[in-house]
Amino acid sequence: MSKPDSLRLSPRRLEQLQAIAGALNLSVTEAIAHMIRKEVAAGTIPAGVPGFNVSKEADGVAIQIDDGPAATYSAEGALALAATIRGTVDGEASVFSVKHGHSFIRVGRGFKLRVPLSGPEVSMTGDLALDLAEQIEQAAA
Repeated sequence: MSKPDSLRLSPRRLEQLQAIAGALNLSVTEAIAHMIRKEVAAGTIPAGVPGFNVSKEADGVAIQIDDGPAATYSAEGALALAATIRGTVDGEASVFSVKHGHSFIRVGRGFKLRVPLSGPEVSMTGDLALDLAEQIEQAAA
């Protein structure tokens, strides 16, 4: 999924976004994530994170990034991945887990996920990573 990571807005719309962000004590990026989550909760759009396919399987949880290979994790392994994502976003150390077959590392202000370890690496923001962790937890339940 290779698309530009910039968005052109009129200065007036940007000012409105900044006002929303300020009122919510968030960055503009966090305010956009907040608005997206509201629309997910309202049922306007599905909860899935584009480019990620997370599904409950008979033997665990399958996770596929874009067109890369799918990796199936036991429920324990999937929950370990979700916990790794949450912990790293919250400031804990990056994790390279051979036992569970994933890595999630902090790179600057963002993060990189590799699932499975032999698969492609994908960059993401912390708010997107937390949405993915929630999907994984739901599939593992």
